[in-house]
Amino acid sequence: MLFNQFKRTVDHYQLLKKGDRLIVGVSAGVDSMVLLHLLNACREAFDLFLIIAHVNHGLRPEESEREAELVHKESERLGLPFEYAEFNVKEFQKLGGFSLQDAARKIRFRFFYDLLQKHDAQKIVLGHNADDQVETVLLRLIRGSGLQGLKGILPIREGKVIRPLLEVWREEIESHALEKRIPFLLDSSNLKREYLRNRIRLSLIPLIEKEYQPNFKETLLRTSSILREENNYLERGAEEEYQKIVKEEEDTLSFKFSEYQSLHQAIQWRVIKKILGSIYHWGMITEEGEWSDVNKIYQTLKQSSPSFFLELPHGVWIEKRYNNVLLGKGGAKPSPPFEVELIFPGRTFIKEIEKEVVIEETDRDQFRNYDETPHIAFIDYESLQFPLRMRNFSPGDRFNPLGARGTQKLKEFFIDHKVPRFERHKIPLLISGEMIAWIVGYRIDERVKVTEKTKRVLKVMVA
Repeated sequence: MLFNQFKRTVDHYQLLKKGDRLIVGVSAGVDSMVLLHLLNACREAFDLFLIIAHVNHGLRPEESEREAELVHKESERLGLPFEYAEFNVKEFQKLGGFSLQDAARKIRFRFFYDLLQKHDAQKIVLGHNADDQVETVLLRLIRGSGLQGLKGILPIREGKVIRPLLEVWREEIESHALEKRIPFLLDSSNLKREYLRNRIRLSLIPLIEKEYQPNFKETLLRTSSILREENNYLERGAEEEYQKIVKEEEDTLSFKFSEYQSLHQAIQWRVIKKILGSIYHWGMITEEGEWSDVNKIYQTLKQSSPSFFLELPHGVWIEKRYNNVLLGKGGAKPSPPFEVELIFPGRTFIKEIEKEVVIEETDRDQFRNYDETPHIAFIDYESLQFPLRMRNFSPGDRFNPLGARGTQKLKEFFIDHKVPRFERHKIPLLISGEMIAWIVGYRIDERVKVTEKTKRVLKVMVA
């Protein structure tokens, strides 16, 4: 009996708790309509509060109207609240560059997560079944996937999305709908062979069952269950390592690259996934299919570049500064080129870097008693050409570092001091004539240093 299998899945994975408020995704198809009736049947036993959610994707106008009408009518008959949303999936698909099915899935999940907040609900309930599981695993195998993909659809994901029919075959669900006279509608798009999933369901699986393995679906379902257990083991290991190496702050997460690099590659991938999960959660972007960014980060880190800056969708970024790796949300502001003539004596505010430059003449006694500070420089006044200027780094820049013989390319100086490429344009340079007199925060030029022969001392402060 289907209800018994539904109940076993619920109990085995602990999908429901007393008093749960549930957003039930109902499309009017047989799976979701049967799911709705099964949940309604155990509503009293679990003290459930059900909110029906229906999405019109705008892809099949006539069918969509009938589907929305059926779901609305059924919600009224059962006395349940009904939430409806209509979207232009094709327009969203063009904007995001997704496949049509991916675009529709992303829109649905965003709507469902919005409803979670609106109704202070705990979980989203979806009607995926055992056939969906088999199709998903086979689809991912064809496209190429590791254990993370071949584990298939999860009965419960992130504690928020549950699928109580995942171990029930579609044939059993259809039989139950007919037996209990549960109304449902057929989605004509499920018969269109331009979709790979449909071709797998309509052609490939029947061929394999006929020519190679009559119990193919049962075998693949069992395999996905085994892989899910193995993946859970790796996930637990990744969680332990995450807690050890990742430091969480208000808007960034960070870790030491050396500690990350010491992990097994399978754990590295999952640690990145967990980090991105945390960051995307801050922006309520948690629908399935977002983890292509994980591979991008994983492969970039694998190249072991000393430093890099990588921007991802939704304002997420990752920055590597030699042994420090940071991930956060909020986007990056590139440093614009600037060159400003400085007031002397006086104060000059440079808006591009939001810093003020203060220049004044001082005496040798203050220089002698000076405690070294990165953002203050004392310079031989008479070695300078006025007016002084301040600008940022340009390719080909050279200077003569204090204490060194001869000039050096700034690029080489930055590499020696482990300054990431994306940070170099943010560092202001004090310019005297054509000479770089001071790399602010790092080093003055040998030719402008204060010596015993110096008569006048210039103090430059950047804050």
